Amino acid sequence: MRHAIHNQIMQVIHDMRYARYLLPLLLLPVACRQGPPSSPPSPAAAEAASLSATEERIRDAVRARYDSSVDLLRRAVNIPSGTGNLVGVRKVGDLFSAELAALGFETKWVSMPDSMRRAGHLVAVHPGTRGPRLLLIGHLDTVYEGAGQEWVQEDTVAKGAGTSDMKGGDVAMILALRALADAGQLREMHITVVMTGDEESTGRPLSIGRAALIDAANQSDLALAFEGGSATRVAIGRRGSSSWRLAVSARQAHSSGIFSTGSGYGAAYEGVRILDEFRRTMVGERGLTFNVGLLAAGANVSVDTGGVMRVDGKGNIIPPVFRASGDLRFLTEEQKESARARMRTIVLRPLAGAEGTISFDDSYPAMPVTPDGERLLEIFDGASRSLGYPSVGTSAPESRGAGDVSFVAPLIPGIDGLGVDGSGAHSPRELVYLPSLRMSAERAAVFMSRLVDRWPRKGEETVTRE
Repeated sequence: MRHAIHNQIMQVIHDMRYARYLLPLLLLPVACRQGPPSSPPSPAAAEAASLSATEERIRDAVRARYDSSVDLLRRAVNIPSGTGNLVGVRKVGDLFSAELAALGFETKWVSMPDSMRRAGHLVAVHPGTRGPRLLLIGHLDTVYEGAGQEWVQEDTVAKGAGTSDMKGGDVAMILALRALADAGQLREMHITVVMTGDEESTGRPLSIGRAALIDAANQSDLALAFEGGSATRVAIGRRGSSSWRLAVSARQAHSSGIFSTGSGYGAAYEGVRILDEFRRTMVGERGLTFNVGLLAAGANVSVDTGGVMRVDGKGNIIPPVFRASGDLRFLTEEQKESARARMRTIVLRPLAGAEGTISFDDSYPAMPVTPDGERLLEIFDGASRSLGYPSVGTSAPESRGAGDVSFVAPLIPGIDGLGVDGSGAHSPRELVYLPSLRMSAERAAVFMSRLVDRWPRKGEETVTRE
């Protein structure tokens, strides 16, 4: 009985989730029966309210290939491809490479040096002369893999590693490209696809690990990234991230002398002072966070390359060593540099008998909101409404983590969150709402088709469709 009630509750939640995809389609006949509006619609509203004949063919092509795309996603999810599983990541890359090659893309695998312990990246290029040069971004690796992470489908929900983050987004990208090809629109488009093999744990050094992505951006005009999305939100801004490491040393002495002139305060108190002053003086600035992920103090502290800390000490010893590490997230490069300067200043005011140093490593640059990004959002929103889906706005940059699109943001305008809708990303409970695969592909395909005529290639004037 209890199990039956639980199933009924979950079905209600499931049905509510899908209302966002189904209601626009169900309401279309009602809208068609209504009388004329009291005043003429604006040009933007009129454009968003209809699809061209070509766009209808694109939409229909997505729907015709939906079932086969769900099967492609099933096959991809059933290939374990955690970032450290180099063979599995390459197998997923081979699977998607074959799909892209069938569409006329020239594909290659960019390997990483053995020392980086990363599989590499899939790069595929479709040369063309019409419209802006588009860079489509995905990734092949997952956070989890192994037992319990295989594909399990229950009606229109599928569970498994990568279903939403982001093999689902990769398949939505491929489905959109197939629809463009079926409608005769892909032939003259210039599109580069980069699917990285280590987005979930980026290989170092970044100068090698992201060279292929940055090289592709230097030969493109716009970036479209297929990380997880929703019916009403995409991202035209993302925070950047970096890491920091704090090391404090102090005099080792018997605990009876703590706070004295001769013994000082010890490394533990100084380390805690620094972290607490970060909190007291820097919390509250929009978009700025600085998490403490690991910390330890004692007689001896060691940290291995995997971030594992080992510590020993005694309660009657003033600890001579303190170590802490964490991340720093920011909206702009200027905010990052300002925060680092303040953190360094705090470290340089130690308690008696201690001294500290702090170091920083860059990771993902910030992707600030720009007028070009807002224009991309406007075009995408129009495509969504033309298809009968909801109007689309942008997520606050601080609401999303870092992503590969951030690496190209300093070079070209971009938009992210074009992928599928799901939940449980970065957890063993990851799942995807399968109808969002169709929505994602329809919107992306029509969006790309409109960009061809509404966004100039570098060095060219904008062309407007008659």
